[in-house]
Amino acid sequence: MQKRLLAVLAHPDDESFGPGGTFARYVAEGVDVHIAIATDGAAGSVVDDYKDAHDRLTAVRAEELQKAVGILGATLHTLGYRDSGYINDPAGEHPDAFINAPMVEAVGKVVALIRQIQPQVVVTHDEMGGYLHPDHIMCWKITTAAFPAAGDLAQYSELGLAPYQPLRLYYSAFSNRWVKWAIFILRLSRRDPTQFGRNKDIDLTKVGVDPARITTVIDYRPYWEVKARASAAHASQGGAGGRFLPEWLMRRFMAKDTFIRAYPPVNNGFRETNLFAGLDGNQ
Repeated sequence: MQKRLLAVLAHPDDESFGPGGTFARYVAEGVDVHIAIATDGAAGSVVDDYKDAHDRLTAVRAEELQKAVGILGATLHTLGYRDSGYINDPAGEHPDAFINAPMVEAVGKVVALIRQIQPQVVVTHDEMGGYLHPDHIMCWKITTAAFPAAGDLAQYSELGLAPYQPLRLYYSAFSNRWVKWAIFILRLSRRDPTQFGRNKDIDLTKVGVDPARITTVIDYRPYWEVKARASAAHASQGGAGGRFLPEWLMRRFMAKDTFIRAYPPVNNGFRETNLFAGLDGNQ
């Protein structure tokens, strides 16, 4: 069985800064990995070296994305929407912003990808959007809707593509256990955890999910360097630099991506270490 995975994510860099280690691992294991990015990333902030690049940020981030996905070894797709920006960003008022896209249209784009690629596994952001980003939440909405619609003959027949039902749907999520430690450390250093990030607009006290909700943990330690190189390709976004923990410590203890299995539903306490476990008789 040729294993295939489709990830639907919001911005250029989400594929690398997010579950990039998982993608690198599955590519190395022979999985046909496809990554669909919904927006152009034009509303993102940039590091100082790119302060003069705002008028060409769309092109810069497109180039970075191509490079990063190439490093991961995946196939890139784009949905073609404008970046909506973070909460209350004026970019979200633009009619072409992702969060303003007609649901039927946006869901249809994901349905088309699912029917064309025919992945067994689909991955997207969780309902919290990781850190409450509107574009991440929009990805969750449209992918969750597209998952069953792709297998329904009565829906999106105008696409001219045969229905196909993926077997599993996962949400990329992270436990708030680590977030609570980060909040503790920030407060020790007299920094406000409700004003985190480059723009001081992320409230860490609202970030992360109950650890009990995590069902799936993917260990990507052998592929740490691949994820690091893909992240570094997003230079305008800092290349995932500026971590407040030593790299050796992160590599040893944090080189794991965590997910919530949304479909098929599982019992409380369910745990797995492979998105494809059991699909071909293997664990």
